[in-house]
Amino acid sequence: MDERQLPRWEINKEAKVWIQQMEGFSNCIIEDMNLKGMCVSFSERLPRLKSVRMSFAIEDNSEPIKIEAQIPWNREEQGRYYYGLSFSQIDDDGKNRIYQYLSANCYDQFKKKWWGEERVSQ
Repeated sequence: MDERQLPRWEINKEAKVWIQQMEGFSNCIIEDMNLKGMCVSFSERLPRLKSVRMSFAIEDNSEPIKIEAQIPWNREEQGRYYYGLSFSQIDDDGKNRIYQYLSANCYDQFKKKWWGEERVSQ
């Protein structure tokens, strides 16, 4: 697996997604995310796909973010199915909403990653 250019921030948030190829809604957990991709997990295996069109809501009562993504990897672990998504299409509004969410909800992770744990605890 190639080294990521941007770190992913731990989210671990339940979300409802609509996957075009499955023509329906499904529940997942957004495990981690950055502006270029995310890891999601499902309780059921998705059909074999190399790419996916989907919509997901990162916050309650918000408009869904629409993306197209490549699926470079997947794995099964303890009864959950994990999928790495690399965004191939996302509009500026979607990127901005992800950025705003990460800024508001992952600030401690930003500090720890960029300034080190010892400076965070001071």
